[in-house]
Amino acid sequence: MGRRHGALAWTLGLGSAGLCIAGAVVCLALDAPRSFLIVYLIGVTLGLLGGVVGAREPRNAIGWLMIVQSALVGVIQLFEAYGYVALATNHGTWPIGSVAAWLGAWIWVPSLGFLALITVRFPSGQALRRWRAVDWIYVLGTALFSLAIALSPSPHMLQYSPIPAAKASAMYAYYADPVPAFPPPQLLNFVAAAGLTLILAGNVVAAGSLIERYRRAQGDERLQIKWFAYAGGLCAIAAVYGGLAWNLWGVPLYQALTPLEVAALTIPATIGIAILRYRLYNIDLIINRTLVYGTLTAILGAMYAAAVTLFNRLFISVSGQKSDAAYVVTAFVVVVAASPLKDWLQRQVDRRIRHASPAAVLDEFRANVEAVVSVIDVQRVASRLVDRAVEAFDARGAALYLGSGEGPPTYARGRLDGDGHVEVALRYADRRLGHLVLGSRRGDVEYTEHDRLVLQRTADSVGEALALAAQLGFQPLTSTHRRTPGRSRLGR
Repeated sequence: MGRRHGALAWTLGLGSAGLCIAGAVVCLALDAPRSFLIVYLIGVTLGLLGGVVGAREPRNAIGWLMIVQSALVGVIQLFEAYGYVALATNHGTWPIGSVAAWLGAWIWVPSLGFLALITVRFPSGQALRRWRAVDWIYVLGTALFSLAIALSPSPHMLQYSPIPAAKASAMYAYYADPVPAFPPPQLLNFVAAAGLTLILAGNVVAAGSLIERYRRAQGDERLQIKWFAYAGGLCAIAAVYGGLAWNLWGVPLYQALTPLEVAALTIPATIGIAILRYRLYNIDLIINRTLVYGTLTAILGAMYAAAVTLFNRLFISVSGQKSDAAYVVTAFVVVVAASPLKDWLQRQVDRRIRHASPAAVLDEFRANVEAVVSVIDVQRVASRLVDRAVEAFDARGAALYLGSGEGPPTYARGRLDGDGHVEVALRYADRRLGHLVLGSRRGDVEYTEHDRLVLQRTADSVGEALALAAQLGFQPLTSTHRRTPGRSRLGR
């Protein structure tokens, strides 16, 4: 299942990025405003990021939403471009040219506020109940704005066309309107203004949700949201300006929305920061290997080309002709250099993208516990065991139970639902002091027997610390629970 999701995510992500590249080519061919290139750059970035996140975290909606947003961006000018070629260039002889032009006039509207759906779900992929109104605001605003454009007569539709006005005018000379009747212009203007206002309001509310969640978040989640919240706030300000400039000051729509397009560049940038710096979705291992082997391939390829040229020139200077020995010697040099070069690159990348193995993380923690076992804070040791185990194994959740294990957990984090979990006992001598349950790993990675042994060694160290603390008169652990934001389903 995980591989199928990964292949699907990469296929859709690369396909949507390809649509955006095609849209950029069309934009240049039609001499459309260069500000559209910013939009296509955002689309390509979102498509690639969506493919990575969707493959690594198929249950998180963020990756799939980024892919959809990228696809929406990619088709902004494609329909209108076909309509222009069919109607203006070929004088209406190509099929469905008018329908394509009609679709192209409003098909770009869904992309305008779609980032709000991503914003309100970042980073968990789920929108809290009180913020789900953003979805309805977006749907209603998009429907009203699209309907107002779709039901407008062709001269009025020119102001919404994503291609230059001169080309749109040439296209509409051969345009046969597919709409049989048109509502009054005053009504259409009101519906368009109401739709755009709702879309912009959705962006503002989504930015507000980020700021509110940032204030309540703790730990890694606070770091993940921080930069994205700044980007969301910047986009909200630019969106409000665009609405005011178009509705009140008469600025052409594409010019009024240019600041929003520039501000939206910060969205994929901040998602990238969260992924690289704060290990959002924990795909840093993928990035690590990509950087190492991608750079290694490039360096070895350059070395091979340079060495072949050098040795050929050397053989020509000595013998007066080329020799196949140059290729043999070059291949030998590249093979010898590959391993130490890879090790050096790995060290350089690890210094910037730190990723320790689960065994290394937990062994370090176990050593720290053993070093201070005589002077411990019992509550802190228990909470750190859960936190470090979740971090080391990239688990979706964990729970620590003391004593018989009946009742709620003493300390919990995240979710324990579905299969794929692992359980180890907290032991000291012949006594069982409790047990730790670790949820399934992200990406549906299975626990190995080595993972279980490492986790058991760590649990035994904590069991020894708890037993010693009881002997020294420390207070037993109280039942305090820590949950990640949103609903948490804990079970044994």
